[in-house]
Amino acid sequence: MNDWKARMQRSVRFLAEQLAGIRPGNLSPGFVETFRVQGPSGSVPLGRIAAVAAGRDRITVTPFDREGVPAIVRALVEAKLNAYALNPATICVGIPPLSGEQRAEFARHVKHLGEEAKVAVRSVRQEARKQIAARGKGSERAVQEATDAAVAEIDRLVKAKAAEFGA
Repeated sequence: MNDWKARMQRSVRFLAEQLAGIRPGNLSPGFVETFRVQGPSGSVPLGRIAAVAAGRDRITVTPFDREGVPAIVRALVEAKLNAYALNPATICVGIPPLSGEQRAEFARHVKHLGEEAKVAVRSVRQEARKQIAARGKGSERAVQEATDAAVAEIDRLVKAKAAEFGA
């Protein structure tokens, strides 16, 4: 019966995880490691075939096997990242600064993710209310309080992330 609280918190945690991957003007090595590279044995995540390190203005990718450099460059370029082979054994991914328009777009995306999380929490609230009505036991007040707390946490997360983009 009380699984609705856990489901609401799961929605909030999922939003927090999504927002953690969005960084203004900062491309994280973890983000780059998730891209898949086509190799002779199939598609493999970049993190499994290369070491990825972050610098100030670029991310450096050093493949474990030098023969994989062209495939890695191709995969990163197809992902619309500014990637190029620095030397026969190293690949660089440039991180250009964000324009004002891109910052506004990221802020809109963050707000959209927040709205989706609120919809998920409200959906859980509706299901909990239906269960309470069907069983005749439980407190709708407790459901509403949990919903209010989850929505407040979502608003806090979205506001903090939007502030990072200057929106």
